Amino acid sequence: MDIALLRDILIIFGIISGFILFLTGIILVLIIFVRVKRIIRYIESSISEIDSLRNKIKEAVPKPFSDIINGALTIKKFTNSLTKKSANKKKVKTKKEESSKKGKEKK
Repeated sequence: MDIALLRDILIIFGIISGFILFLTGIILVLIIFVRVKRIIRYIESSISEIDSLRNKIKEAVPKPFSDIINGALTIKKFTNSLTKKSANKKKVKTKKEESSKKGKEKK
């Protein structure tokens, strides 16, 4: 084996591996940006829901009470949105476990 051939093989291997790493990096960055975009949309929709509730309360309730209620609604809405996602995940997990148990019982 000639040294020039070995050098050429190493250069080709380096170019190919560099290109693969470059594409992998681009794909990971795109995935991160998509997830950040989803989180931002979720936060914006939550804020708009909270603002609509605040406006309704400001029209119906006197000022000191509306401030207290606004704070409570903000906290409650935020915690509900967080627990709703975890509750949905738990429901999906229990449904999967129940279906796997039924499958085992039939056998």
